[in-house]
Amino acid sequence: MGEIRLSGLSTGIDTSTLIQQLMAIERKRLNVYTQRQDVWNERKDALSELQTKLKALKTAVAALSDSGDLRAYTTVSSDTDVLTAESSHNAYEGNHSVVVNQLANAERWVHTGGLEYGESLVGTGTFIYSYNNQEMVITTTAETTLEDLVGLINNDARNPGVTANLLFHDDSYHLVLNGNDAGSDYEIKINASNTEVWQTASPLTIGTENVALADKIKNLDQFSGVLVGDELITITGTMHDGAAVNHSIAVNEHTTLDHLIGEINDAFAGTATAALVNGQIRLTSSADGVSQMTLSLSYEAGSGSSTLDVPTVSQSTQGGSITADLAGFTAADFTETQSAQDSKIKVDGYPLGADEWITRSSNTIDDVIHGVTLHLHDAGTVRVNLTRDTASVKDKLNTLVSKYNEVATFLEEKTSYNKDTGIAGVLMSDLTISNLLNNLRRPLIQQTSGFVIDVDTFLMPGQVGLTLDGDGLLSLDANVLNNALAKNYMGVLAVIGADKTGSSDSNKIDFYGASSSNTTAGTYNVEVTISGGAITSARMKLVSGTSWRDATFTENIVTGDSTFDEDNVAVNPENGLQLSVDLSQDGTFNATVRVKQGFTGAMEDTLDRILKATTGTLVMDQSQVDAQIKHLQDQIDREEERLTKTEERLVVKYAQLEKTLTLLQNQMAALGLS
Repeated sequence: MGEIRLSGLSTGIDTSTLIQQLMAIERKRLNVYTQRQDVWNERKDALSELQTKLKALKTAVAALSDSGDLRAYTTVSSDTDVLTAESSHNAYEGNHSVVVNQLANAERWVHTGGLEYGESLVGTGTFIYSYNNQEMVITTTAETTLEDLVGLINNDARNPGVTANLLFHDDSYHLVLNGNDAGSDYEIKINASNTEVWQTASPLTIGTENVALADKIKNLDQFSGVLVGDELITITGTMHDGAAVNHSIAVNEHTTLDHLIGEINDAFAGTATAALVNGQIRLTSSADGVSQMTLSLSYEAGSGSSTLDVPTVSQSTQGGSITADLAGFTAADFTETQSAQDSKIKVDGYPLGADEWITRSSNTIDDVIHGVTLHLHDAGTVRVNLTRDTASVKDKLNTLVSKYNEVATFLEEKTSYNKDTGIAGVLMSDLTISNLLNNLRRPLIQQTSGFVIDVDTFLMPGQVGLTLDGDGLLSLDANVLNNALAKNYMGVLAVIGADKTGSSDSNKIDFYGASSSNTTAGTYNVEVTISGGAITSARMKLVSGTSWRDATFTENIVTGDSTFDEDNVAVNPENGLQLSVDLSQDGTFNATVRVKQGFTGAMEDTLDRILKATTGTLVMDQSQVDAQIKHLQDQIDREEERLTKTEERLVVKYAQLEKTLTLLQNQMAALGLS
């Protein structure tokens, strides 16, 4: 049943207005809650906007926080038609002369006779080709067309890297075989019969994985014991023509499978090619047909007692056992239109001989000039100039200035009191935000951690042009920065972005490394005791610290205490700090070790603490604001429920009053008293 509302017209009393006025009084508490919630929502919006600005600042800071990455070079080629180049931060300033003798090419063979149609039948038979010393046997039937032959080559899952297609020329369709890789190793051969292959019976392994070329022999599952220095692997066998092979490779701590494969190739002197395939050593003859090739590998422990269980090597494919008999598709029916060849260059006059060249299987070369990638386009002589790209450093610093000032201006607006309007910023009373700005400002005004006078050229941001004005805004003086870069380029990069680099004042204890995320930058006291050529104790502490802590040590490497708290935060400042120790002399040795961090790294650490997903100070502040908004919403919900019930009671109350008054009025009228 709906509620009864009377208009008050019969009694002359406007009960509806009266109820509205009474409810307006009742709503005062609700209005207070709503106004408070609006304020907290404003604070929430402000914190969200602040978070966005801080993330932008962090991005700008991160672009400067590694001095190695800050090193940049403008790379210019004197003739871009011959060669273009690019450099990484690992490059060095300077000029280089590059002579390009020839470009690397991929091989190409064309079937000269051709067939009238792509649908022409090729007939029944066997077609054999090899690429990069991997052989493929293609079998055709009476129904196989020229187009089908293209598909048989391209769609074979074992295809080693050859693409077949058809070329229409002179009213005929010609089969074309294209190598997918450049370089002299990637020759295409059309064989009269198959080639000889020898292979180990089982793969070499490390754990559950087949070995790779970079794996060390001492790490193989098949190896046991300790190397003493005179161990050998002996390579014996015969070449394709029956010539004897007898060659040995010394095995030491650093010998890899790549070294062994290279020595097998040297032993067979181009008559066969060794490779590592799925952990198995495979040797393929370079000539097709019947072969006398054999291979055997044996391990000699020398004066030691180590063992290497070399899998048996046996013939996996007999040379000449399959004949290529597809009529019209022999080697004589093809023409080599482009030979596989390596690129040839000289850099800065090296190699010296007129007929000596640096060869690569690609026209992109990144391992000749340190940190520089060369892209070859044509033969010729080029000068490649690398100059310091200081403009990129300036651009990144200007971005930092801009993003920092956006944060500072925003915080000034949200935390200050406007005397003219009498309005306080929405974040004015937030202590977390007040501390945030102070923490961000600190790396910009104090001496950078790990840097000391008379050792480092620059100690703080102001010396490279970054200063804070009276309003707390950051600026970059380009003249100061230019002078600093001219004075000591690497010193500027270091004070900006040294990433836990270090040094030691001792010739017995050297800085070895530090954790970018866990080691605290600063100066450490270190003490190491050596007895009998081994470390017996080690300890360290920050110079400003009061307590020494024991360090761990393995062989000659000392590592600072690596304890973490429940949030996976390093407990002690030396966490991840590693030192190498000279063990040649017994005694107790002391050192002062400096761990340097540029001011942007310190800013990045501060921003990490502020923005960390669950424990960041800003995130926690946002959580508290959310909790307060929720609390107020709960109060609002309860108050609205109370008001609804109050209004219902008032409606019923005044409806009854009107009903009673109406009855009285009717009685008085009946008695003639109205």
